[in-house]
Amino acid sequence: MKPIPNAALAIASLAAGLGLAGAALAHGQGKPEHGGVLQLVGETSVELVNRPDHVEVWVEDEGEEIASAGLTGKLLVESPAKSEIALSPAGENKLEAKGATLAKGSQVTVLLTATATQAKTAAVFKID
Repeated sequence: MKPIPNAALAIASLAAGLGLAGAALAHGQGKPEHGGVLQLVGETSVELVNRPDHVEVWVEDEGEEIASAGLTGKLLVESPAKSEIALSPAGENKLEAKGATLAKGSQVTVLLTATATQAKTAAVFKID
């Protein structure tokens, strides 16, 4: 068997890497669906929507909706002042904090916990 020249090996490695990158991008959503800001945490998509009278969090895993009834959640506001805001299931794959709003410039961590497994997901957002 002949050894593979270095250039051919480099090209083959690059092509394989690009193929894997395309496959990885196909798993999660890349655009917010509800007018908010999207963060990908592994295969989980967390969308934070700051409405005038409440905050919504939408959750999917590999493009499939995660039922909010199976989650607990909270918003950890780091700045400008520290606070913790509870999220409640609001149907489908949405959790919300009624009466809450997030000020521009706030740094917020969405912390979600699956009630069945206690698996945690954290997504960090900066409110613009």
